[in-house]
Amino acid sequence: EMALPGRSFLLVAALALVPACVNAFAPSGVLLSVSQRAHLSRSSRAHFAAQPFLAPRVGNAPVFRKNGLALRMQGDEFSTVKVKSNTEAGEGLRSIMVEVGKDIAGSYKTPGMFVKIRKDSSMEKPGFFAVASAPGAGNTFEFLIKKTDGSAWIADAKEGSKVDMTVAQGKGYKYAEAFNDVNQVVLLATGSGIAPLKAVVESGDLKKCSPTLYYGCRSEKTMAFQDKFKEWKSMGVTVVPVLSQPEDGWKGRKGYVQDCLKEDGVSDASKTGALLCGVNDMVKQAKEVLKEEGVSEDMMLMNF
Repeated sequence: EMALPGRSFLLVAALALVPACVNAFAPSGVLLSVSQRAHLSRSSRAHFAAQPFLAPRVGNAPVFRKNGLALRMQGDEFSTVKVKSNTEAGEGLRSIMVEVGKDIAGSYKTPGMFVKIRKDSSMEKPGFFAVASAPGAGNTFEFLIKKTDGSAWIADAKEGSKVDMTVAQGKGYKYAEAFNDVNQVVLLATGSGIAPLKAVVESGDLKKCSPTLYYGCRSEKTMAFQDKFKEWKSMGVTVVPVLSQPEDGWKGRKGYVQDCLKEDGVSDASKTGALLCGVNDMVKQAKEVLKEEGVSEDMMLMNF
């Protein structure tokens, strides 16, 4: 249970969390926002700042409280899974493919869901990672991991090595319920927040909704999945890469995704939905842009 000023949330199974979508989650995956993480201890915040989608459990206590924030942690069941590959996805980013069992594969129903992963049973603080591959893609899950001091144990995992993983958790992006009358979908991601939105794109669920993906990074070197852009475009997705600190020769959009969204606008606010995942400032400002365009806040979805 997570209690914040004036509201109360029930967090999925065991927590310790994450955002900026939580990559902005700690969940390369999400549960707490940046502002909510501010209530945590300095050491816990350090974990979140380093890897938005990497959310540690806070000790072994059943409940952790700090400045009105309460996190109730329950036990999780972990299964041993095998790392199939570990390749560079961008500067400071790793694309890790993990072979999972039928129970874990079957639990992943909705893009945006996450799993908890630990090195082994001696690891006190498992990480929360959003699945970057689409549901139903078989028994291999892909994860986009930002390498930090706190995530080096998995970012450096060798092919064939074993780790422990839970079944998929979280609600994911509930667009199947919310976007009944939508014909245009805007997806906004920054950094490793692209992970759950990659799962959305590759699911093909939104191909009839004229999806436009605004993907922002600092530089071209830090932009993951560029080799996928052509495939995504063939699936009907308009891909808009945006760099805040581009090198000479960059011919794409410059600045920030929320500003590009504002420049482009939306054609029909009453039939527009949005999926977001990234740093807190982007999410906040993008929502303001969407509101100004007339898009209902109910149509702006996060995966936590």
